[in-house]
Amino acid sequence: MKFLILSDLHSNQESLKEFIRLSETLPHDKIICLGDLVGYNANPNEIVEWVREHADLALAGNHDYAVVEKTDTRYFNPYALKACEWTREALTMDNFKFLQSLPAIEKKYRITWAHSSPFEPEEWHYITNPYDGADNFPAFDTQLCFVGHTHRPLILKQEPDGNVEAGLSDVYELEPDSRYIINVGSLGQPRDGNPQASFVSYDTDTQTVEFHRFDYDMESTQEKIHDEGLPTFLADRLSAGV
Repeated sequence: MKFLILSDLHSNQESLKEFIRLSETLPHDKIICLGDLVGYNANPNEIVEWVREHADLALAGNHDYAVVEKTDTRYFNPYALKACEWTREALTMDNFKFLQSLPAIEKKYRITWAHSSPFEPEEWHYITNPYDGADNFPAFDTQLCFVGHTHRPLILKQEPDGNVEAGLSDVYELEPDSRYIINVGSLGQPRDGNPQASFVSYDTDTQTVEFHRFDYDMESTQEKIHDEGLPTFLADRLSAGV
């Protein structure tokens, strides 16, 4: 089976459009969305409607739950909170209810899928280094767990002796006796210093994970942020990939 896995779309319609174009060139059986459909950018309804129609599995992220008032927003910075409040007003009722219905973690296709982490998935922990494996590898029982949330691609590998190491390459071949937590990066707001959008393809036959990066019409996304009166910082950070 071949998967296309995306996360943290964050209302970025231009990035999604380019992903759709690229997806037509990549053989795949399933599309998985790991959450944070909304927040930060200016096209929440278009993103949610596409996910409703095309994703074979969709999760909720902390921004999705914040918009539908299912999680605490006291830790949100002022820019995220402003976008959350704007999005809450902009969403149609059908899309609001769809976000309400989504889980933060799911096990399907013999894979664990989570927005933030398999450990306490609705506490929105970040997985950023090998030390985070101590809590997270015991929290799921499959070989693979795909996550998003940090907006930074990452692979954590747990070897049979329990040792955990971090790594990353454009094409990564999985080892049958190891376990993995794989962060697919962000489609809508990358933060690893590379402004190109990120998603992952995974082939269960070849046991190969491939990271895909691509350019999109960022200027249009930024113009929409300005036109809707969202914080300028949210437009500026797209260019820097931070």
